[in-house]
Amino acid sequence: MKFSILAGREVSTWSEEWKHECEIRYLAGMKLGERNEALDGVKDGLRGIKSIREDAAAAHLRAEIDRYAALTAKG
Repeated sequence: MKFSILAGREVSTWSEEWKHECEIRYLAGMKLGERNEALDGVKDGLRGIKSIREDAAAAHLRAEIDRYAALTAKG
């Protein structure tokens, strides 16, 4: 069990909540340009999350990155 900032409680490290938190932490730690490339893809044909999971998923990840940043800035 680990404390999840996004869930606000301890979650299993085998759970989807923890998987989501790890993905958000990873994306939040990227430089903005790299993050945008990971989410949107790049001109050289590399697919981004948007093309794999669709627009709504990429928008949700962006919102979660913002929420994670706000939660970690408070503490």
